[in-house]
Amino acid sequence: MILSEPKSILCFDLDGTLTPRNKFIIHPEGLNKLLNEISMLGHFVIPVTGKPASYAAQIYTTNNLVDRGIIAENAGVYRVPNCEEIMIYGPSINEMRALREKLGIGMEKVNVTYILINDKEYEVAIDPGDVSILTVFTDPAHVSHRWDFKHTIQADKLVSSLREIIAVNRWDKFLEVLPSFPDGGVQVIRKDPRTGKSIDKASLVYALEAMYPNVNNLSIAMFGDGHNDIPAMSPDHIIPLTFSNAHEDAIQFVKLKKGFVSLLDSPEGLGVIDGIRWLASNNFFGVDSQHVGKLVTNTFPDLQ
Repeated sequence: MILSEPKSILCFDLDGTLTPRNKFIIHPEGLNKLLNEISMLGHFVIPVTGKPASYAAQIYTTNNLVDRGIIAENAGVYRVPNCEEIMIYGPSINEMRALREKLGIGMEKVNVTYILINDKEYEVAIDPGDVSILTVFTDPAHVSHRWDFKHTIQADKLVSSLREIIAVNRWDKFLEVLPSFPDGGVQVIRKDPRTGKSIDKASLVYALEAMYPNVNNLSIAMFGDGHNDIPAMSPDHIIPLTFSNAHEDAIQFVKLKKGFVSLLDSPEGLGVIDGIRWLASNNFFGVDSQHVGKLVTNTFPDLQ
């Protein structure tokens, strides 16, 4: 029987946590099966990613995961389980549309294309699933399984150029350019003009409430490895977990919040599994905690 209401929620970053960056296969082998077994017990597994919802959906299908809903684009969008409609969280995307027009891409130019900066064109790849954010890949070496294009601009230069364009057009209250990612990706996200706060992964709480109205009474854990996962770990009632090879800021944050820092790596190592075992040993899964602990041991007997 597939439960429709969760007993608890396990939120997972994708890149660097469940999957190698920009890859679709969950690592290590057998983790997808373990996640499904836990999810079928009622402890729902939900991706919380900076990637588009369509990308996260492909993670579901590639790894045969039970669909429990998706929180994507740094929690700027979400969708309920087994539904194609994408819901946008937060303020208008009008300024994002205006930026894309300024770059000569509009909303229709995606995948390998050219962006216009100071009257010069640069070949890049633009994530086709973006709705509320803009993700530009500058380095083909890291995304060659998805796109083939020339390396025409450095990520840090693109970051500074986009920030300048946003400032000149007085979109500062509405848009923010994040520091470049290790794979040469550059991302523009929205801001709430009323509060000045970024629409980042901290907004996962609102998406979870929309998907599961009773979520405020549940235990919630967030697994992540990057600096951009810290907002998702920040709400008081969310338990943060990370790994030995995570960004140092993420490690220090999790330690400060008294979460769990595995001595093991992720995704190639057993860091996620170690985190699940830790949750089970601390009764996160309630009456299912002992059972989950046995599932971990049986699936990964080499975990020390």
